[in-house]
Amino acid sequence: MKQARPDRTRVLWIVAALASLSAALAGCTLVGDRLTGVGLAVEAPVTCVKECNDFYKSEFEREQKLHLENVAVCQELSQPDKETCLSAEAARHQDVMTALSEGKVECQNNCHRQGQASGS
Repeated sequence: MKQARPDRTRVLWIVAALASLSAALAGCTLVGDRLTGVGLAVEAPVTCVKECNDFYKSEFEREQKLHLENVAVCQELSQPDKETCLSAEAARHQDVMTALSEGKVECQNNCHRQGQASGS
């Protein structure tokens, strides 16, 4: 049996359908990621890290000022209280600076985890 050759009308319909599909796709415009309310926020981690840095910079400065004030108070004491006070203040200051450093690193690490969804 001989295969039927598509008639000219069918070919024209297929060409017209492909042309309209092509025109429809060409007319599509990409929309921004804000259309759905979900942003890619490429700069969000950078902004977040800057906020962490700014916050902890002020906290480090505040701690340094407090440390100098406490040292000045210790200096006014007589021996052996003076040495005990200075040692205690040095230990306190070191503990706070360590905690601030760890807090800054954790804050920055959280910036890079923002927006990650869990599968649960």
